[in-house]
Amino acid sequence: MNQFAAELRRGIMEAQQASLQALEVGHPYEAYLHRARLADLVEVAGRHGVGTDALIAPEMRRALAEDEAALRD
Repeated sequence: MNQFAAELRRGIMEAQQASLQALEVGHPYEAYLHRARLADLVEVAGRHGVGTDALIAPEMRRALAEDEAALRD
């Protein structure tokens, strides 16, 4: 794995964890900001062929999909 892919994966894991922690302590807007960063990193990973499926928890994928749908409305 090259350094770029490793850094993307690290950033994805950190953003996901930070979002979950923000929700746990009752900070939904902060959680959203971390999910926005996560969405950006996932998009970059997709453009460069870096797999992210195994990194992102199902509940986080649902939250990302809800965020995207809300922005389209």
